[in-house]
Amino acid sequence: MDIKSLMEKFKNREISVEENTKNVLEKIKKNEFNHYITISEDAIERAKELDKKLEDNQQLGKLFGICVTLKDNISTKGLKTTCGSKMLENFEPVYNATVVENLLKEDAIIVAKTNMDEFAMGSSSETSYFGAVNNPLDTKRIPGGSSSGSAVSVAANDVLISLGTDTGGSVRQPASYCNIVGYYPTYSLISRYGVVSMANTLDQVALFANNVEDIIKTSQVVSSCDPKDMTSIKNEYEFSIENYDFNDKKIAVIKNLDIYDVEDVVKEDYYRAIEELKNFGCIIEEIEFKYVKYANAIYNVVMSSEASSNLSRFDGIRYGYQAENYDSIEDLFIKTRSEGFGEEVQRRIALGTMYLSASDGQKVYKQGLKLRKLLKDELRNLFNDFDLILTPTTTDLPYEIGSRNDDALSVYDSGIFNVIVNLATLCAISVPVRRGLSGSVQFIANAFDDNNLLNAARSFERSIR
Repeated sequence: MDIKSLMEKFKNREISVEENTKNVLEKIKKNEFNHYITISEDAIERAKELDKKLEDNQQLGKLFGICVTLKDNISTKGLKTTCGSKMLENFEPVYNATVVENLLKEDAIIVAKTNMDEFAMGSSSETSYFGAVNNPLDTKRIPGGSSSGSAVSVAANDVLISLGTDTGGSVRQPASYCNIVGYYPTYSLISRYGVVSMANTLDQVALFANNVEDIIKTSQVVSSCDPKDMTSIKNEYEFSIENYDFNDKKIAVIKNLDIYDVEDVVKEDYYRAIEELKNFGCIIEEIEFKYVKYANAIYNVVMSSEASSNLSRFDGIRYGYQAENYDSIEDLFIKTRSEGFGEEVQRRIALGTMYLSASDGQKVYKQGLKLRKLLKDELRNLFNDFDLILTPTTTDLPYEIGSRNDDALSVYDSGIFNVIVNLATLCAISVPVRRGLSGSVQFIANAFDDNNLLNAARSFERSIR
């Protein structure tokens, strides 16, 4: 099932929006993979309103009747937005994020908020205050993160579309691990207003679906100019479904995967994708990167520094969790943050605070910014000669839940090809190569070349099915 087919069923009266929404909610309430935190009690009423709209022959929105789930760091009026944390366990926003407003304007139905790594810090779902999420392909394994619940809600066929956020691969990595499609748009194409920030210069709302065409249709809705977000685009971006001809297109591929510790299965699927592209008539050229080997270190510095700054607002005074027993304001801050934040969040705040320390002139942070600029220039300059870059989405397959709890740095292991996209503010999409637990490939395009990127991924996807 896809968006077009389901909307046709609504229009032909084969199934009502209310009936479909009830079916979706029945699946969601089972929550068999622990992938939901809050379920909407108003979804059925909204479905009834949409059925009435159809009955009255009113103009229908682009996502009419389509049930959507949201990562639990996207503000939703009337639904808790917990960020997977004790700190915001009972927090309920008084307004919708801009992306939510955009969805509602086009007649989508928000049915649930999905489980996630706490404050989007993690890549496995294991840091969530509400417990780890299971991978529907193998429940012993992680589904990836931090947008774990959103990925699983699509992979488990609960919904056709889910929104997550991606700061360093938090949509593309779980998309790969769950064998679905995950799209990271160019920074600024989707408003971040109402989305709880982790790292402002890296965060972006991103999309999950089972096929690229549904990604394009949803992108047409959620992308918008927004005066409430100073970083959002100034002119509307045009997404459209088009034929993409790979013939004579130049695609850069990684020359030596061995230096990135890529698992054999992932390698095999990557090379399989390359052969398929050669059959399309693509010009494939191997490249070597100069600065990519530093990407995880750069990401760690930039992300931790920005996260430390962003999370300073959670102090037990304005909203969220507050420690019960304290002796002074300083003691309140310390106890609230110690009790309200989990270990991974505390670790990143501590690192960021250290990187931003004035005592050493912020040497590490400033060096990180310099290297980020060099990495960004290296990647962007490639598009003077190439149409696309192709990488494995992740360097490994999903590991078993709990198997890496003693290795704090393992959270960065699989995402080196993801974080380069965020650091360089490019766009990328992860597409499965075959069904089941397997390696996916990531197509990367230059900033604002999203429409070509998506249509290239759509052509590739259709060829391998």
